[in-house]
Amino acid sequence: MTMNSDEGRSPDVLWKPLPSSGFHIKNLIRIAKEKHGAAVTDYESLWAWSTNASTAPAFWLEIFEYLGIRASEGPNIAMKTNDNGLDVMYPPVQFFPGVKMNFAENIFSNYQADEIAMYIASEGAHHIRNVTWRELRDDVAKVAGAMVASGVQEGDRIAAVISNRLETIVICLAALSIGAIWSSSSPDMGVEGLLSRLTQIRPKVVFCESEVTYNTKLRDLLPNHCQWTEILSKDPQLTNVVVISGQRKVPTETLRKMTTWDEFLDRDTRRPLTFKQLPFDQPAFIVYSSGTSGPPKCIVHSAGGLLLQVRKDSFFSYDVRAGDTILQYTTTGWIMWAMVLVSLSFGGRVVVYDGSPFVPDSLVLLKLVERLKINVLGTSAKFLSMLMDNGVKPRDLINLSSLRTVTSTGSTLTAKVARWFYNEAFPQDIHLVSTCGGTDLACSLISGAATQPLYAGEIQAAALGMAVDIFDADKNEGVSIRTSDTPGELVCTRPFPSQPVSFWGDNTGEKYKNSYFSRFGERIWAQGDFISRNPSTGGYLTYGRSDGVLNPAGVRFGSAEIYNVIDSDKEIMDSLCVGQRRQSDNDETVVLFVQMYPAFKFTSSVVDRLREAVRSKLSPRHVPRYIFEVPDIPHTINGKKIEILVKKIISGQNPQVSSTVANPECLEFYKHFVQIEEVDAQQQKKWNIPRL
Repeated sequence: MTMNSDEGRSPDVLWKPLPSSGFHIKNLIRIAKEKHGAAVTDYESLWAWSTNASTAPAFWLEIFEYLGIRASEGPNIAMKTNDNGLDVMYPPVQFFPGVKMNFAENIFSNYQADEIAMYIASEGAHHIRNVTWRELRDDVAKVAGAMVASGVQEGDRIAAVISNRLETIVICLAALSIGAIWSSSSPDMGVEGLLSRLTQIRPKVVFCESEVTYNTKLRDLLPNHCQWTEILSKDPQLTNVVVISGQRKVPTETLRKMTTWDEFLDRDTRRPLTFKQLPFDQPAFIVYSSGTSGPPKCIVHSAGGLLLQVRKDSFFSYDVRAGDTILQYTTTGWIMWAMVLVSLSFGGRVVVYDGSPFVPDSLVLLKLVERLKINVLGTSAKFLSMLMDNGVKPRDLINLSSLRTVTSTGSTLTAKVARWFYNEAFPQDIHLVSTCGGTDLACSLISGAATQPLYAGEIQAAALGMAVDIFDADKNEGVSIRTSDTPGELVCTRPFPSQPVSFWGDNTGEKYKNSYFSRFGERIWAQGDFISRNPSTGGYLTYGRSDGVLNPAGVRFGSAEIYNVIDSDKEIMDSLCVGQRRQSDNDETVVLFVQMYPAFKFTSSVVDRLREAVRSKLSPRHVPRYIFEVPDIPHTINGKKIEILVKKIISGQNPQVSSTVANPECLEFYKHFVQIEEVDAQQQKKWNIPRL
């Protein structure tokens, strides 16, 4: 099936590059021409140079130098040839062999003792604390000293169940300075979800906090901490659970199994802060797949790979400049927290915000932009769509003149939201960057390019160094359809430095291999996303996870195509479109669930209107067979719609539900739809809705 972008129409140009846009892209084009003799004239030819088999090694060496990666022993070659050759992605190719470096040392590479490094803001941003580089370094030295005194060594896992706060950054940098491996989880995760992570990685020390405030409510975390501590303490590997107290005093009974933050810091022997020099591919971070329907994968990322890729994306996709002030709104359990950490190395200031982005009102983050002169604001598609739904028009209320870039990730940014961004809400000179990548890669595959125009509903370009292609979803041998507008499988065809080192505990490597290389073989990374490319603009459109692609009667299309239509209906608050195929079914059936705004009622006219909209804007084959009202749509904590889990539930399966689901209670309602014919009969009787 082929389709044109933006619901079958030529997309609108929403933003055009300014003369000042794309500072780093322009620099790299000049370097590629003058230093390497490359025939590079624009972003597309620069991307081709960065991904070509013969020139990619030169690109990666140039990027290492351009990004200012600090190393005691620098690189001589970009990639080490193994028995399988440089084009084989499994087992992973070794990048920058011989390099010795330390992640934490790179964070301090622009150290200026009395300059402000961070602004620390709690919910509502009523009070902002300035933290200087000297204060940060002194705190890191103290925690590192306490860790060493507690027996922490290179390779030990340091886990944190903690919010986005100063102590989180300090503990992480202290652990990485020693060579320990860092892993953080958001404190809003349930006990089972935490144990599914912590029991796999077996940490030596776990840090947590006694309470958090979110949406004005103070939540006591100690009962949960006591539950997982009781189970985890049976592992001899665990030596300490350190609790950071807030407003309330920790009960004495609880402290018999925990150590207070102050007691832990008292172990510091005042050793000077040192940075252990380690290989580029040294394991440094363990992050987790969403695990919405099973145990999460424990993905191990290297220190050098994550550092280099986050810096590269920041400079070349988000147009970050040295000295910028950056705010990335995120939890510590999301891969985007790496942006908070790495942004410290850019020589500017980082805003560390913890709490709801809608308290005391939906402008709280944007008021920080005005107050702190923020240059780059990292958000999510969910955040922007909620601003739109609430009728917020920031440019009429706030001075956003400092803002150069707004980034959006976590889920698909629709054309509707992008148009609202420019037509009603934000200054037209701001570059809105939508990205698609993920936890598995610690980088973007497709993202922004500030030297190219932005079209509604599209992601601008493939990220530099990432050999992005689109393969025919109906064939397993890897047939490229990138030059057409046909949707297919998003893949990467050449190695990249942030490819996971391993999965923790995956001793044979089979889980790793099956996750990315089972579809097209060991030379092709299959991302698991369903996308297409617009030949006329060069932009990309995303349709959701490929395992959630709808396939009724052999017609493949993405749920995002349906959402683009449904989102324009002013009575629909949210929607979820999935396929149902029970054991007794011969084919897949498309089911659309809608959540109405409270002021509107679900009736037969709503069903008729939605079906007609899908039919006219897409095709008769896209029209869902069933449309039902539901009280809530399930999302992850990071705002992604949970399609696959609902698909399994309504298909008669009983999947495990992870604590990464923000509203798991609503999933019970979807079990009724296993017997969808009965539910439909009841709806038919009530409203006499015509069957398809």
